[in-house]
Amino acid sequence: MKILVNRDLIRDELGNYYVASSVYGKQLTLVNAVVYYSFNRILTHDFVDEVNSQYDKEVAVGQFFTDIVKHKIERLKKGESPGGIYSLEEVLKEYVVRIDGLYEKSVYLELKKEE
Repeated sequence: MKILVNRDLIRDELGNYYVASSVYGKQLTLVNAVVYYSFNRILTHDFVDEVNSQYDKEVAVGQFFTDIVKHKIERLKKGESPGGIYSLEEVLKEYVVRIDGLYEKSVYLELKKEE
């Protein structure tokens, strides 16, 4: 098993899904998948318009990111995306895992890298 950042999903015994935000050798940092994907978008008027265009009624912002995770789960199950879905139990047999409960991603640093 080789876990890659932003590729694989890890599911715990309660049904929560996680994404690796960093991998260093056999050390993983996991973040709740909905939270992780929510930090990949900037809140702009265009984003609000995109969300509103995808739903028939007003929805919570979290619904959009939950649907992203559901779509990723389906693509992984069907083999349409690279990667896999692993149980946290099996991941713990091969990796030292840290779960980042209050994930924060610096948008400024990400924007600086693209310049």
